[in-house]
Amino acid sequence: MRLSTTNPGIGFIEVMTATVIISIACIGLLMGVVHARGELHSLEIKERATEELLNYMEYWKGRIADGTLSAYELAGDPDGDEIFLVGGLGQKNSVEARLYYDFRRLNSFNAYGNTDLTRYELECWIKWGDRFTSGRRAGDTGFERRISTIMSEFEL
Repeated sequence: MRLSTTNPGIGFIEVMTATVIISIACIGLLMGVVHARGELHSLEIKERATEELLNYMEYWKGRIADGTLSAYELAGDPDGDEIFLVGGLGQKNSVEARLYYDFRRLNSFNAYGNTDLTRYELECWIKWGDRFTSGRRAGDTGFERRISTIMSEFEL
């Protein structure tokens, strides 16, 4: 009994087939990494915007509780205050946002009866654009978050 000693090795076709399969797998992985990075960036911007909005709301809640609001402040802010969620003025990849607020004076009647306190409904919101968003929100550059509360003005 004689064993065959010929070993033809790996041919050119097998090498090219393996290269194509590995390339397709690498492209899929790369697209997944790019998508994940875009989504993480979007979440980071959204979290930063929420923090800024909460801080802005706390500032106006303190001003209402203080009871020293001017007529100009009671009119609200239709222009908004400009802030940067990422970067700063003139930087390449900065994300600009605007903070807004609005007051509405409530009447003295509420669900529990009449009150002598001056009450306001305070609504704050933030608008920003994020050009790095991918996925289902790609191309959507207008984002907004809103919060509101009812505050009473305390007389000293």
